[in-house]
Amino acid sequence: MLLGLLLLTAVEPRGDLKLSLSQAVYPGESGAAVLELSYDIPYLSLAFLAGDSGFTARFKVGVNLLNGRGDPVAGDAWFRTVVEPEYRVTVARGGDARALGTVSLAVPTEARSARVEVTDLSSSRRASASFKVELPSSEVRLRFFRAGEQNPSRRYGLADTVEVQAELLDDGARPDSFRFTLGSGRRVFGGGVEPVTDSAGRRGARFRYAVADSTGAARLGTGEYTISAEGLGAEDGPTARQSFRVEVPFFSDDSSWNAKAEQLLWLADAGELLELKRVPADERESAWQAFWRPRDTNPTTERNEKEEEYFERIEYAEANFRRGDKGFRSDRARVYVQLGPAESVESRPFELDSNAYEVWYYYSLGLTFVFVDRSGFGEFVLESPRFWDER
Repeated sequence: MLLGLLLLTAVEPRGDLKLSLSQAVYPGESGAAVLELSYDIPYLSLAFLAGDSGFTARFKVGVNLLNGRGDPVAGDAWFRTVVEPEYRVTVARGGDARALGTVSLAVPTEARSARVEVTDLSSSRRASASFKVELPSSEVRLRFFRAGEQNPSRRYGLADTVEVQAELLDDGARPDSFRFTLGSGRRVFGGGVEPVTDSAGRRGARFRYAVADSTGAARLGTGEYTISAEGLGAEDGPTARQSFRVEVPFFSDDSSWNAKAEQLLWLADAGELLELKRVPADERESAWQAFWRPRDTNPTTERNEKEEEYFERIEYAEANFRRGDKGFRSDRARVYVQLGPAESVESRPFELDSNAYEVWYYYSLGLTFVFVDRSGFGEFVLESPRFWDER
């Protein structure tokens, strides 16, 4: 039995308009096929214009179906309007700050491929994608929803509920229920058996799983997950499997919170780190703000530039001091995170008569640091100065 991920396909658009697309072809009435295309456009990628009713964005979704020679055999265009009363919503990131929708088009028998173009009508931004048009070879497909709307990006946040519909495509498949399993790798987070029902002429079962619990704490941390669905009550019940992603604030997830606190190694003392790790989940956000507020170098702005700079340096250290070394915990990270990039770096690779080393010069501070790879495996240890109090 082929898996459902062959049916619901994520499409990679090209262009300067950011969006997510997913497409599926399924049998329609009288044996005709139907193409269903779902889109997800972040508000930040659309141009909102001020008007009497608020701020308005307009865009067009165009689809052309092509035969084997590349000639158009069918097509349509849909014009969509989004209105938001407040400007701040139009520039918000993630969450509900996006335009979601689905369009459908009958597929002629000679159609072999499709071309999609999405255009922002208030700017020059656009994106396009092409994909093959094929009838499903399995009996079930998985569709993802968020707040009742299709979710082609398959991304969820802390306030969301993961909604997955296992939809039967073949009248010959007669399971009376589906067993859903939500997991990541070998770990199972949830699941259940849901009955097959008829809705709007389609037969299927829907599974729901809230990202947060009743207290607001994350049940699913940031990462990739999978949903599998197995038809029950019929011989050779159809199966499907698909992936999705969860992104939650780090203070809502225990492991993410502890990892983030650990990265304060070069700024906080041991007592502060221990205190942060012990903060209850519902107090973490305020505790984090309290930690960074006195360190804000420009409190007149909404951003905390010092915090942003610190974690940019942590990210650099993880990317550049990880191979053979200790990433953000390394001696080079200790200096880089505290002082930023050196004004000059002298680097010498390993040779038969000497270890590899790096010399970092901070001329304006009158400081020089020598790191030596004594093991030969890439761990550069601070050799000089032997003692350096960076606080």
